Amino acid sequence: MISPNASRRHFLRTAAAVAPLPALGAFAPPASARPRHRSGDWPADLEDAVERAMPVAVDWARQARWPFGAVLVDTGSGAVVAGARNTTDLSGDATEHAEVNLLRKAAEEGLDLSSHVVVTTAEPCAMCAGAILWAKAWGVAYGTSVARLISYGMPQIDLSFADIARHSRVAEPPAVLGDVRADLTDPLYRRFTAAAGGTV
Repeated sequence: MISPNASRRHFLRTAAAVAPLPALGAFAPPASARPRHRSGDWPADLEDAVERAMPVAVDWARQARWPFGAVLVDTGSGAVVAGARNTTDLSGDATEHAEVNLLRKAAEEGLDLSSHVVVTTAEPCAMCAGAILWAKAWGVAYGTSVARLISYGMPQIDLSFADIARHSRVAEPPAVLGDVRADLTDPLYRRFTAAAGGTV
């Protein structure tokens, strides 16, 4: 006679073998395991520098009501040379996104953006993407994608940086690296929308 426990184990093994994964409650991969959006040539040391810089951008984001932060990384040294956050709520100026504020700082300091990477907690919006393209930054690295921001309930223009860069005739499109330390950036936006009751 087969014990009830043995029958149950046999049933579960059989179900696992034939059932589609969603039926078994498969989970989405964690943010750190998601494949990165990548274009251009990213030397390993620069990619490492960008990963190290993202927590600094997150620190800038945490200082803002709208949790967006950005830093500038020197492609030669890998050092963070400037940082900024979203200040639209303080100034009433809708253009004061973290990336635009960062580009303004870089201009004030006379930095050549062609040897710098803009590292931002979220994929640049259409306005910021245009500004980055006009500034001719070497590269852009972001944490949370526009698509994911929208899924969290953040108001966005539904265009990816890659889509906008593809239409640019300003200069050679920058190298792009997406989903960089999204394990740090995704929670910024999930918490923000949860605190706002899902409406922002």
